[in-house]
Amino acid sequence: MKKGLILLMTIALMTVMVGVGYAAVFSDNETVAGNTFTAGSLDLEVDGANDPITAKFSADNMKPGKNYDGGCVTLTNVGSIPGVLSIKVNNLVSNENGMVEPEVSDGDLAGVEIDPTGYDNNAGDGELWDQIGLGFCIESGAGSHSSNGHCDWDDTRFRAPGSVADDYSSTYSIKTGYDYAASKNIVLQPGESAEFCTEVKFYDDATNYWWGGYFSGGVKVLTNNMAMSDDAQVDFEFGLVQAP
Repeated sequence: MKKGLILLMTIALMTVMVGVGYAAVFSDNETVAGNTFTAGSLDLEVDGANDPITAKFSADNMKPGKNYDGGCVTLTNVGSIPGVLSIKVNNLVSNENGMVEPEVSDGDLAGVEIDPTGYDNNAGDGELWDQIGLGFCIESGAGSHSSNGHCDWDDTRFRAPGSVADDYSSTYSIKTGYDYAASKNIVLQPGESAEFCTEVKFYDDATNYWWGGYFSGGVKVLTNNMAMSDDAQVDFEFGLVQAP
């Protein structure tokens, strides 16, 4: 009986010692506090500004048979992540801006756009979109071509003025809502800029004769005189999309 009691006491003491032993093992805990995850930014500015942005491109007192530089803007990614550039044109409008005598003499009508092809991609009653071609580019050429305010052969062209007016047909017209830069994959890194420039060609009666742009059924319907004092307006929409 006495031996059994001693054995039980010994086992109990060992159990207590084992428990005490586990409780006495070294340990250390550290806490990393205040962890933060922050989103990057993608922000495009045009000449250092955000919407609303007033008109930046123009060509005044244009004459048939001439080419005109319409001006340039600086597109800058002021965000913190790279972005792919997109370029769209929208809201084509041609205004009559009153009727001068040569317009009336050639058959222009107030409030009516004289359209020889039946295709009309612009609003308004003016005829200028039927007689001009619009081009635009990113200046990326070598040497002076990289910053001369003109769309040169080695710049990144999205659209040349073409051989016919922009409202001649669905084939040759400006595509509204279409991303002209989609196939170019132009990536603007954070802080990087690109120069975007425009150009306009005003076609003369003789040039458009060969394309049929001023004729309908062999009869001359539209003349340069009908575009006197008219304007052609367009909106440019620039964007950045997160680069892959």
